[in-house]
Amino acid sequence: MQPHPPLAFADPVLADLIERARAAQSVAEAAQSAVWSYIDQCQQGTAAPELDGWPSLPDHPDLLSVPEAASRASRSADTIGRWCRTRGIGKMYGGRWRVSIRRLNDTLA
Repeated sequence: MQPHPPLAFADPVLADLIERARAAQSVAEAAQSAVWSYIDQCQQGTAAPELDGWPSLPDHPDLLSVPEAASRASRSADTIGRWCRTRGIGKMYGGRWRVSIRRLNDTLA
């Protein structure tokens, strides 16, 4: 998509909405690029390997942060942390819990 030239609007609300839309588009394009890059790595066999059933990198798309998991599960962050310890839905990466989407869904089912 061609970038739009900067426009000046007298309406500050409209100008703000346009700027926010452009920022969101930039984030979406970066995410799309990351997804395609990861797919390419998987097809080439160069994606980060899983260790003991867990991805080796904490930013793997199959993992959530505790707040993300809490929101998805409609539970508190404390509950998710407890489930990480007692039910094995999470793993520590650099001192922070990351939650497996699959294991969280299995727990909620």
